[in-house]
Amino acid sequence: MPSTLVENLSVQRKEVRIETIGKRIARLRSEHGWTQEALAARIAVSRVAISHIEMDLSVPGERTITLLAGIFKLSPHELVEGTTYPVAKSDRLPDVTCCYSPLELDIALLENDLIWLTRLESGENLQVLREENTHKWELRLNRWEMDCISERELEKIKNAKEKLAGS
Repeated sequence: MPSTLVENLSVQRKEVRIETIGKRIARLRSEHGWTQEALAARIAVSRVAISHIEMDLSVPGERTITLLAGIFKLSPHELVEGTTYPVAKSDRLPDVTCCYSPLELDIALLENDLIWLTRLESGENLQVLREENTHKWELRLNRWEMDCISERELEKIKNAKEKLAGS
């Protein structure tokens, strides 16, 4: 049992583990199954920059934190909360950021097209529209598949192809 106030505060500090911002980014990257190279490509920085951030050799700026937050589907403040990220920098972060990738946008547009086609009344033009729509989306999804950089994206593409085939 601590006998002095200083010892008591020391024990309390040891119990509260603050994650460094670099370790948090490395953990989130790893949870998503991305390499440093893949993460760097997503936010237009070098792999070395990601490496330096993850090793806590550099502190990412507000722009980088905002982009990373969007990629990890967090608000910028959620990304830095409980980390060693400087409070002065955190105060300048935006409250929200875009959290959707171009692939996710395309999949949402595909789903919108499929809903639109189910609402149309039957007729000779409907079959032509369905065929044109299917062809267009098969090409787009195949392009996405070739450019895909993660297993999660491949899974999203696979699910979208199944929806398209079932339409």
